Amino acid sequence: MYDLANTIYSMVIVSLIINQYVLIIGQTELGLSYTQSDAIFNIVSAVMQIIVAIGMPIMGALSDNAGKRKPFILVLTGVILLFASLLGVYHSLAMVLVFYVIANIAYQWSLAFYDSMLAFIANPKDVGKVGGFGVAFGYFGTLIGMGVMLVLQDVLGWGAPVSSADTIAELSYGYYGNPWTPVITMALFAVCAIPFIFVKEKQKPGKMAAAGVLIKQSLKQVGQTFKEIRKHKEMFKFIIGYFLVVDVANIIVVKMFLIVRDGLLMDQTFSMIFIIISTVSAVVFTYFIGMIATKYGGKIAFFVVGGLWAIAIILGVILVFWGAPIIVGPNFAFVVVLIMGIVAGPALGGTWVAQRAMVVELAPKEKFGEYFGFSKLSGKLSASLGPLIWTGVFLLYELLATQFFGEHNYYLYKAYGYAMLTVGIIMGVGLLIISFVKPERKLIIEGQSLEESEPAK
Repeated sequence: MYDLANTIYSMVIVSLIINQYVLIIGQTELGLSYTQSDAIFNIVSAVMQIIVAIGMPIMGALSDNAGKRKPFILVLTGVILLFASLLGVYHSLAMVLVFYVIANIAYQWSLAFYDSMLAFIANPKDVGKVGGFGVAFGYFGTLIGMGVMLVLQDVLGWGAPVSSADTIAELSYGYYGNPWTPVITMALFAVCAIPFIFVKEKQKPGKMAAAGVLIKQSLKQVGQTFKEIRKHKEMFKFIIGYFLVVDVANIIVVKMFLIVRDGLLMDQTFSMIFIIISTVSAVVFTYFIGMIATKYGGKIAFFVVGGLWAIAIILGVILVFWGAPIIVGPNFAFVVVLIMGIVAGPALGGTWVAQRAMVVELAPKEKFGEYFGFSKLSGKLSASLGPLIWTGVFLLYELLATQFFGEHNYYLYKAYGYAMLTVGIIMGVGLLIISFVKPERKLIIEGQSLEESEPAK
């Protein structure tokens, strides 16, 4: 239920509301351009992700030394609920970004405690099963959150927000302008998280070291792990390749809604339905990526995921340049949009499945925890790169469009095509690097020991 609850936050606040909300505030309250407003959001997001990445190993050390994780999760959840609920109080760009940064850092750090808690509430043989069920069940948070937003928009008549890159469209806060929107979202989070309060950890509490000691030990551990990974050539190559591949996944998660709404110039309601389509597709098809990883290895799984990303990105670029604006209905362009959504779901979910498989195949058996942690740290740092690249593409396009087309905002939606093309090329470079990685063992299947999985000497 906590997986479901925090997914409501991540999908509604992070993927649906915050970026478009900042675009509307920047343009209506401060007179900024679409690109300038988006650049501010992207730069703030990049800095936030760096803070999250730096804090992750510290949160992990704190979790291990304290011996309990639930109290930290509950405190951080309280921070998320409070500051995310305040997002609709002021139409102030500075205040909204401050509230969002605090809430999202708390959300990301809470996951460090939450993920590590699994081993202390489930039997060892059931960890994979329970974790997989939690992730799958969490997807229902997307359906609940998006369903409630559609009710606020259409049934209650609070209206659809408009942040279109097309100057013909008139900007509107819609239901974002009602301060009750984030409050209702966080109320859903709180209600769904109630069962978590009654969960009991099996681990006994230990003595917690001083904060200064924890920070020093954590930074030292990260430095040592980095040195070791550099010596482990295959793992080091994978970390570099994964850094580039996961960069695509991170930026698409944040921009998916705007790609459909402001890139394909589709209506608000269908843009939310598009996310639901991708989510359902992820639930249905990501499992098969796991089967491929188990049977053929993590590298093959990455190639499959890369192929899915390539299809989704190529379709998106074609639709932006030659399909937008796309009308919902029985027409070829709309059918292609549906295909893009169906493909994007397992591409996104499969990225994490393939990553876990590769780490298991590459990491020394006594270093699984550290290498998984460093892989996650790499992913968080990568999340700071995507927004900066996205901003650079938009600023460059706006500059060129101003010089050559005059009324550049009318054509600004095409920048989404160039941005997707750019991150797609980056992903291709990452997959090329991963193709040179040579796994040292087969993927460990359930019930198989590490020694059995290693090749004969």
